[in-house]
Amino acid sequence: MALSGTLSGKAIREKFIRFFAEKHGHKHAPSASLIPDNPTVLLTPAGMLPFVPVFLGIEPPPNPPRVVTSQKCARVSGKASDLEYVGRTPRHHTFFEMLGNFSFGDYFKELAITAAWAFITEELKLPKTQLWVTVYTTDTEARDIWRDKAGVPEDRIIFRDEKDNFWGPPGPTGPCGPCSEIFYDLSAGKGKQPDQKNPNVLDEDHFIEVWNLVFMELFKDAEGKTSPLEHKNVDTGMGLERIAMVIQGKDNTFETDLLFPIVDAAGKLAGVKYKQSENTDVALKIVADHIRCLSFAVADGIVPSNEGRGYVIRMILRRAVRYGKKYLGFNEPFIYKLVTSVRDLYQDPYSELKEKYNQIVDTIKAEEQRFLETLERGSRMLDDVIAELKQSKAKVIPGEEVFKLYDTFGFPMELTADIAKEVGFAIDEAGFEKAMQEQKDQARAARKGDAIVDDQAYSKIFEAVGATQFLGYETLSAETKVVALLQDGKPVDKVGGTNVKFEAVLDSTPFYAESGGQVGDRGSFSREGGHHGLTVVVNDTKKVGDLFVHHCLFDNGGELKVGETLLAQVEPTYRQLTAIHHSATHLLHAALKKVLGDQVTQAGSYVSPEGARFDFNFNRGLKPEELNRVEFLVNKWIMANTPRQVDVMSVEDAKQSGAVAMFGEKYGDKVRVVSYAGSSKELCGGTHVDRLGEIGPVKIVSEGAIASGVRRMGFVAGERAYQAFKQNESELLSAAALLKSPPKEVIPKIERLLEQVKQQEKALQAFETQLAADEAKRLASAVDKNNPVLITQTSLQSADALKSLAEKLGQLLPMHIVLVANAVGDKVAFVSSVSDDYIKRGIKAGDLVKTAAQLCGGGGGGKPSFAQAGGKDPSKLAQALAAVEKQVAENLKSQSAV
Repeated sequence: MALSGTLSGKAIREKFIRFFAEKHGHKHAPSASLIPDNPTVLLTPAGMLPFVPVFLGIEPPPNPPRVVTSQKCARVSGKASDLEYVGRTPRHHTFFEMLGNFSFGDYFKELAITAAWAFITEELKLPKTQLWVTVYTTDTEARDIWRDKAGVPEDRIIFRDEKDNFWGPPGPTGPCGPCSEIFYDLSAGKGKQPDQKNPNVLDEDHFIEVWNLVFMELFKDAEGKTSPLEHKNVDTGMGLERIAMVIQGKDNTFETDLLFPIVDAAGKLAGVKYKQSENTDVALKIVADHIRCLSFAVADGIVPSNEGRGYVIRMILRRAVRYGKKYLGFNEPFIYKLVTSVRDLYQDPYSELKEKYNQIVDTIKAEEQRFLETLERGSRMLDDVIAELKQSKAKVIPGEEVFKLYDTFGFPMELTADIAKEVGFAIDEAGFEKAMQEQKDQARAARKGDAIVDDQAYSKIFEAVGATQFLGYETLSAETKVVALLQDGKPVDKVGGTNVKFEAVLDSTPFYAESGGQVGDRGSFSREGGHHGLTVVVNDTKKVGDLFVHHCLFDNGGELKVGETLLAQVEPTYRQLTAIHHSATHLLHAALKKVLGDQVTQAGSYVSPEGARFDFNFNRGLKPEELNRVEFLVNKWIMANTPRQVDVMSVEDAKQSGAVAMFGEKYGDKVRVVSYAGSSKELCGGTHVDRLGEIGPVKIVSEGAIASGVRRMGFVAGERAYQAFKQNESELLSAAALLKSPPKEVIPKIERLLEQVKQQEKALQAFETQLAADEAKRLASAVDKNNPVLITQTSLQSADALKSLAEKLGQLLPMHIVLVANAVGDKVAFVSSVSDDYIKRGIKAGDLVKTAAQLCGGGGGGKPSFAQAGGKDPSKLAQALAAVEKQVAENLKSQSAV
């Protein structure tokens, strides 16, 4: 039953943010992207993830050091996956919103506890008689605060062990600590009563956890030992869907106003009603959950693919398609039609759903269509595998079969596991992974789990010396101080020797650290005046939090100590060529929007001295005239030689000024806006040319799809563009020389030659067809009508001619078993035709070509009446034909015996 004064999900979200922002001085941080900064996590699984660098001590805390968020989260992969429970339990989702308040070395247990209790009981007005609190076994401090400060009766505070009430660390080492949870009694006090002796009676049938408060007060080292943290932190999380379910008095989260409109829309599309049957209810919930997750994921720039987070998105989309087809009767793409429901529900506060609406719809529709084309065939293959296993009484689908479904029909492993589970089967996941590894060594390398890597060394350096000051916008060389050195990831006081690799952190640096798609700077370190034998080569510069880490190599020996002052010098040509390509990338982005429309959004980039690539969201390939227009605009703007303007302002002011921001990119309170009047204006921390004329010519060298709805454009600028133009010119002149024509007549002459080739191919095909007809007559006339079996090699060369021969033999011989083969180069081809009367006797064309092809190192198949196959070993052709003759003879003999 709904509580008095029921709140909508939107109202709960707004009330939570307002409570902590206005009453407790928290800064409201917008939700981070589902694409996390952390490279070890595919999708953002928790509200705290965007703040991990702060918790680890490698980034400074925000100002003020207390934040409130409503974070988009997804748990679809790795250890945190909830996929198999979605739609089958009252409150599991692939996507959810996590309300959270965070303290970074500011307040601790008392305010976290009292504020949580006040929000739950005063703002949301949950009855105190239905609330229970859990604390960690030894955390009497938290127990006392709940009892004495918040006013929770002691008999409603339950101690629980490490399994339930201790958090972290998120990786092998890092911050951790006890946690405290608030549970709500769904049975209105009529369920089992918890007690200290049996804390596990907080079962999910009667109780629901609505809020978890984590108190990070310890640090766990590599040996498993814990020590007190100097700066203690608070991380809390309250699932919006769960608390809405409680407030709105629903039996499950799918019936709240955060999800039911999508469930209802799916039901109307399918012509079924919610609570009509268990199967349709589960399907409606899965479809509703998955389209919500998909819409947010695609809006954040994730597109279906075969790797990493793209694999995850493809998997949940195909899972929704399969449930929609099997239980809701959909045989055409339908999920994309539900994007409108998601947008209407969530566009405030998630404006990206409105801004990217067309892109979301197009991406999902295209992927649906692609999967539906192969779903039927893949399902039949899986049914056949399961049928064979049932005969052998096996219950595990072999890994190679699971991989074959993935590789041939696009069935993600999880989808096959889902289908298998419905009929009481499991899959050999290890075997699947082995097969995948054998095909592509690095496939799915991103899916190794959700661990968050904690580098204690960098954390301690940052705590000791603070952020690196970047000087590279103003200068390429600077006198600076060495504040830390590392070898093999461990801090050292000094390094030295010849060809020794190490890392150096300086208090300030002119070296740009790799970020925003731009490579890190290279250069050198030397002592003032270049004497004392110090030669350090800087091969790369990367960022770890707010530290700039220089990857160095001693060239001719020497020694470097922490605390030394040295001259840091960026290699000027390397920096300039990189800046040229980075500024050209901005122009390319602007030109694409100008030519194709504002629906073009950046999906990634890579900028180096050698060239650049630009990834963007667009649902089709560019026409030649569009490519030419983009390239023309970029070069036109360059010739205008506009000067660069840089402004520093707030993110909101930057967006209001028309600056383009990368959605999901992590920005600070103040951002750098790089503008070239009349062409480009973007939020960017990279390095750029002073005037556009410095770029020189720009040449697009490639454009193509890299994933569904994502294109990649490669280009070069400056001297490299000139070289590309000269290369094209040289190739054109070479072609003209070969054709003995002036360059301007090359294309017309090629077109004429192609037409001639086309006509010759037609004539050759007609000739081969006639040869096949003549060969068919000759072979048919020699066949014994009482034993119409013809298994032979022919001299016909083309695949079409071989197919035509088999077809004509079938016409000339009403009763027949025919298999004809040819060998051309290192390939063998087989075509078989079998008449109906022999098919009824168990002889099938597909079986015959399969037998032959396998002996020649190949495969193939087809219908019982007509089939084709190929092989790679012509030396086994005679053996293959003999094997087919034996197979047919034995079959006919067994039929005669019967």
